[in-house]
Amino acid sequence: MVLQYRFSDYEIDLGQHELRRLGEAVHIEPQVFDLIVHLVRNHDRIVSKDELIETVWNGRIISEAALSSRINGARRALGDNGNDQLFIRTLHKRGFRFVGDVHAIDAPKADMETASLVPDDAVTPDDLSGRLSVSAEVPRLDDVVSESIKAEAVTRSSIAVMPFGNMSDDPENDYFSYGLTEDIIRLLARNRWLSVISRHSTVAFQGRTVDAREIGEQLGVRYVLVGSVRKSRDAVRITAELVRAADRKQLWADKYDLKLEYIFDIQEEMARQIAATIEPELSKVEQQLAARKAPESLDAWDCYQRGLWNFWRFTSPGFDSAEAYFQRAISADPNFARGHGALSYVNLQRAFVDEPKDRPARLEAALRQARDAVALDDLDCFCHCVLGRALCLTHQNDEALAALDVALELNPSFAQAYFAQGFNLLWYGREIEAETLLDQATMLSPRDSHLWSFHHVRSWTHFSLGEYEIAAEFARRATRQPNVTYQAFASLAASLGLFGEQAQAKAAAAELLQRKPNYSLETARQELFFCNDRGFIDRFVEGLRVAGIARA
Repeated sequence: MVLQYRFSDYEIDLGQHELRRLGEAVHIEPQVFDLIVHLVRNHDRIVSKDELIETVWNGRIISEAALSSRINGARRALGDNGNDQLFIRTLHKRGFRFVGDVHAIDAPKADMETASLVPDDAVTPDDLSGRLSVSAEVPRLDDVVSESIKAEAVTRSSIAVMPFGNMSDDPENDYFSYGLTEDIIRLLARNRWLSVISRHSTVAFQGRTVDAREIGEQLGVRYVLVGSVRKSRDAVRITAELVRAADRKQLWADKYDLKLEYIFDIQEEMARQIAATIEPELSKVEQQLAARKAPESLDAWDCYQRGLWNFWRFTSPGFDSAEAYFQRAISADPNFARGHGALSYVNLQRAFVDEPKDRPARLEAALRQARDAVALDDLDCFCHCVLGRALCLTHQNDEALAALDVALELNPSFAQAYFAQGFNLLWYGREIEAETLLDQATMLSPRDSHLWSFHHVRSWTHFSLGEYEIAAEFARRATRQPNVTYQAFASLAASLGLFGEQAQAKAAAAELLQRKPNYSLETARQELFFCNDRGFIDRFVEGLRVAGIARA
């Protein structure tokens, strides 16, 4: 039986559960180690994503970001990267293969009985074909017949994605347009608050110029997405436009120009980006529609939308109004999962801004309400995301990781879930992975109304790593955003203080005190209640002290 594998300067010792380079142990996470072991063991073939998930994660639902972070971690441990791919090669749409020159060293079977971490008879792709993972059991949300949508259109936001037109000269490019349309439908359909018309109903409009109002009447939808694809030999242009069916008003439009190197990756990524951009645009419209209705005529969905409009103001009066509307939504429909989830979200935000003495009760309520929301609808990405946030803020980072992975599996274009998972992994001691997720959140929602918080938490990841100059740069980016709060100025002052830029640190501290006059070193300690790293807090407070912030 094999006890060790050797390749290049590296050695895997299964008996010691250790990866070594030139005899020195390389510190890596257990999942990354298991992933490397499985790839090395099967270096003679391609290993699919499903097989890795089945073997390393025991089939548990995980996000693409979680898998990518472990692959990146494995590459870093081996001195590899995504460009060179010296050891771990990505084969697009097929999986991964270990391409190093592997030498196996045999050992007695007795030694292996306690040494094996990933079984030699690991699951193969053929084995997987007859089994279902948890994610495969999730209902196909895109297969919604038009009759269902018409019935729900009165109370639920609904959209039809028209087949994207092929503007290229070559009719064989129709498959690219068709695939992009399919991906957008699938990604939009993962939003449980949104009814998405099936492609079986929209295909009848392919190749026809049809008025958006007519589409809305025939399919019973409020919104219509139209687009086109022009693909040349080495480039592609994708255009998309969101229209309100009732009055044909254009709500959003965008154009994407990019190189055509990896065609399938482009389809998935562009569909994800379009879906991520459309979702907040639709949310804004829904909130505006709810705001125009008379208070006495509001149903559960309208109350929820009005609550969101007040919530996103991120002020204490806004939270009060939002809480009242969410309570009203639940009274109108006790089984309205989003109402319970939104109430939890209010309590989570109040935990940041209320007096420290009120924080335990807020967090307890938030956790209870989030669990209620998931129990009512375990396929709603928003509810799982809020649960993940509540678990993270109560130092249950392992459970938070699982909840947020489910949110990302249900909706891979959900920027807030990427942000929440990045926030969680930061306090889990996995700053590099956190940085990747926060970057993904920023790319998915570049016009997010709370982009400052994305930059702010990225500042914390670099602060945690002792990279104070980079931390200061991201804190500066946060302070330039319109909805920024005083916390970003605190991070800027602390980073500059430890970087040695005392004059700039004092200027940032002065701006901080102007925005929150009673801010002190004790305030900073209390507001980092979710942080698991005492050293981080001590360094943060020291940076503020250097910047001129008083103890109390």
